[in-house]
Amino acid sequence: MSYQFKTSDIYDLVRFIGADVQVKGEEVNFLYCPFCKGGEHGDKYKFYINTKTGKFICHRGSCGKQGNFYTLAKEVNFPLDFGTKEPLQKTYRQLPQVSPKDITIRDGAIDYMNSRKISEPTIRKYGITTQKDNQSIICMPFYDWNGELTMIKYRNIKFKKGDNGSKEWVSKDTKPILYGIQNVNYDNDTLVITEGQIDSLSLTEAGIENALSVPMGKNNFNWVNTCWDFLQHFKKIIVFGDNEKGKITLVDEIARMLKRHQILVVRSSDYQGMKDANDILRQFGKQALIRAVNNAKPLQIDRIISLADIKSVDISQMPHFSTGIAEIDRLTGGFFEGQLILLSGKRGEGKSTLASQFVIEAVDQSIPTLVYSGELPNYQFKNWIDLQIAGADNLIPHLSNGREYFTMKNDEIKESINEWYRDLLYIVEDGELPTGQTELDLIETAIYRHKIKFCLVDNLMCLAEYGESIYQNQGKVVKKLKEIATAAQCTILLIAHERKMQSSDLSDNVSGSSDITNRADVVLRYARSTENNSGYIEVAKNRLFGTLAKLSSKSQIDTSFDTVSRRISTDQSWNMYKTYGWVNRSKLDTNLQPIGEDGDLPF
Repeated sequence: MSYQFKTSDIYDLVRFIGADVQVKGEEVNFLYCPFCKGGEHGDKYKFYINTKTGKFICHRGSCGKQGNFYTLAKEVNFPLDFGTKEPLQKTYRQLPQVSPKDITIRDGAIDYMNSRKISEPTIRKYGITTQKDNQSIICMPFYDWNGELTMIKYRNIKFKKGDNGSKEWVSKDTKPILYGIQNVNYDNDTLVITEGQIDSLSLTEAGIENALSVPMGKNNFNWVNTCWDFLQHFKKIIVFGDNEKGKITLVDEIARMLKRHQILVVRSSDYQGMKDANDILRQFGKQALIRAVNNAKPLQIDRIISLADIKSVDISQMPHFSTGIAEIDRLTGGFFEGQLILLSGKRGEGKSTLASQFVIEAVDQSIPTLVYSGELPNYQFKNWIDLQIAGADNLIPHLSNGREYFTMKNDEIKESINEWYRDLLYIVEDGELPTGQTELDLIETAIYRHKIKFCLVDNLMCLAEYGESIYQNQGKVVKKLKEIATAAQCTILLIAHERKMQSSDLSDNVSGSSDITNRADVVLRYARSTENNSGYIEVAKNRLFGTLAKLSSKSQIDTSFDTVSRRISTDQSWNMYKTYGWVNRSKLDTNLQPIGEDGDLPF
C-alpha cells in the first residue's frame, strides 16, 4: 500500500527527532535542518515543511536538500503508517556475524592501540584488529545490545593531510549505533558519550563503566534514532566530547535531542589544556579521567540559574520616583525603573491628562523623560502640559467664540517653564521615518541616546499601526516595550483604550491582545464624570507589592479634576495648588512677604 501524507505526520516527526519548530501559515519551520544541522555557523530556521503537501526544503545554499515527506522520513529513520500499521524502516545491510573473541587480533592493532595507552585486554574485549592485507587500517567492530555485529569503522593510521582517500570511514549501508553498547552495565543508570572510539576506550581503561562513542563524529546524529529504545534505559548522560577552544562538542545537539535525560558535561578546566579523553590519558593518566567524569556538571540551560546566585535587592532602594499622588505611591511604591505601567480608561475621560501629570512629576524630580504622543500634534501636547505645569494661579481666562480659554499671565512664565524642562523633557517629533524604521525603533534609540528614565507612550493603538494588522501587532509592541524597559532600566507608561463592553475584570476591558495586561507590571485605570469632574483611579495589578485598589471592592482612589489647572487631585494630594521647580527659575512675585530690613523676626 502506498504512503498517503497526513499533516499530523509532521508533528509526529517533530516529536520523534526532538526538533524545535515554529508554525508560520502553511509551513513548519525547523530550528535546524535535519541534514546540515545549520552548517558551520549554525544557521537557524532555514528548513521548511509544507503542511499541505509534505514537501520540504532547506534554504541554506550549501545544503539545499529538498523532497517529499516520504523521502525525509526514510533519511531520518522515522516510521510511517501506510494504513497497514506496518512502520517504515530503513533497510540496513546485514554483516556476516563474528564475536569479538573469534576475531584475529593482529600486531598492527596492538602496536597502535598500545601507543594510545589502550591495553591488550581492552583490545581483545572489543575485538579491535586490522585488515588482513593492510595492518595500517584499524578495524573497530560495532555490536548492538543483542551482541549482533552491526557496523565496522575503519581508520587509516598512516593517513596524512593531503593524501587521497579518507582518514576514517564506515562499512557501507550499515546501521549507525553507539560504539561499545555490547559491554554496557544496565544496572548503572549513567552513560558517558565521547566523540571518538579511542576516547571511549580510554575511559574504559580508567575503569569507567558505560563509556560509549558516537559512530561518525560530532556532526552526525543518526545514531539517536537507531539507539532510541536503548537510550531510554538510562537517566543520565555525561558528555565527554572534544574540547575545542573551551567549547565541548556534542553537548548542544545531545541536549536538544534527549530532553528527558539529565545531561552533564565535563568541565573545560578538567581537560587541562588537552583536546580529548585519550590526550588526557596519555598526558596525565587514568586518575585525571576519573576526576574529569566525577566533576562533570549538569548542563546549564539558558536563562535557568540557581536562585542562590541571584543578588538580593532591597526593593525600597531600587530607583523609583513619586507619582505625585500619595495613594498610588502608598500602593505601588511609586514608579520603578524597568517597569511597564499600563494606564487604561474610556476615551475622552482623561487618561492622557493623568499621564501628562505623571510626566510633570518625573521632570520635577529631575527624571529624564520622553513622550510619544500618537494622537496629539506636538504643539497641542506642549500647550496642554505647559498649562498644567503653570497652575491655576498663573493662568488668566479669555473668551473666544463664546468658549473660555486659559493662557499664561505673561511670557516670562513660558520662558521659565521652557528652561526648567529643556534638558529633561523630550518628545518624538511628527514626521516621516527613515525606510525600514518604526516609531518603536525611534523610541528605543531615544531612550538610550538621551538616557531616558521615564517614557510616556500615548497610545498603544497608534504604535500598533506600524507593522502587521493592529490587533496582531499589539502583543509584539507590548512585549518589545517591556524588553526595552528592562534592558534600559526605564519606566514606560503605556496608555491603552478600553473596550466598549465592560467586564468586572479590568484586564478583560483593555482593548486588544491579552498580552497587554499580562506583560504589564502595574495596571491603572482612570475614569471621570464629565458632569461634576469627580473620578477615581483603580490599581488593578501591582506585580511588585500585590496591593490593589479596585472599584469592585470600593477601595478605589477618589479624585477631582480642576478645569482651570487641568490637574487631577485626591484628598491627600492637593496637586491643584502645587508649585513645580520652574517657579525657582522665575522672578515672579510669589506673594511671600520678605523679612523686614531691620531683621526683626515675626514672632
